[in-house]
Amino acid sequence: MTRRHQIRTVTALGLAAPLLVGLSLGAGSVAGAQPAAPTAPGTQAPTEVAHRGEHPTDLFTTGPQNFSELGESAVPSSSVAQELGDRVSPDSGDDASCDASLDVDDPTGVAACTVTGYSGTTETYYAYVASGAVADVDYELYFAKDTPLSSAARTALNDGSNGTGVYPVFDETDGDAPQVLEPSLAVDRANYVLDGIGRDDLTVRTVQEDVDLRVPEPVSGTAVEEVSGRTVGVTLLPITTQGEAPALLVSIDGP
Repeated sequence: MTRRHQIRTVTALGLAAPLLVGLSLGAGSVAGAQPAAPTAPGTQAPTEVAHRGEHPTDLFTTGPQNFSELGESAVPSSSVAQELGDRVSPDSGDDASCDASLDVDDPTGVAACTVTGYSGTTETYYAYVASGAVADVDYELYFAKDTPLSSAARTALNDGSNGTGVYPVFDETDGDAPQVLEPSLAVDRANYVLDGIGRDDLTVRTVQEDVDLRVPEPVSGTAVEEVSGRTVGVTLLPITTQGEAPALLVSIDGP
């Protein structure tokens, strides 16, 4: 298992909520995604996306959480459902249900959930848990609407050892920013994100391919440690939050 450096929580662009892997704001929209057939609780949730054209129509986190008892690692299915219901439909979310608990020590875990949305129709979500990246935060829950994350995206959220950090890709003055970053621009924006999350000791040097900020699929790259000169791998994962500028998770590989 690849270990990752911890990255501290930040407050970006005047947002009061901490940013840990996903933005603790509204649900994110991924443009152009095709919803998959819902999977009801109690059935086997798909854990792979067949091809890059299938992605969640929304991806969001419900924010930092803590366990009630020291040494706990599992989030019961009832608690996962409660978090989803409170976020998606506070007035009618009591009918939310999820088919499995989630454990921070199991990065492959996924729970299929259903809830009645604001429109009154049943909506399907896939829930994930990731370890907290800072002191006083044990974990965060993430919810992907209609379609589960790919295994690569799921690993980028939580590799089982350390959480990672997210920061907006552009600042408020950037105006009409591109939705697809070609590699050289992705390098520039990844370094902006690293600065924002307090990792200015690293400089991203390469990104292997275009980064589509509308699609939660990871892209690999490399970075150099400024002090040692050591080259490390990085993973970039777009996180889009409705009503906010797109954000980017930068996960740093290392011992």
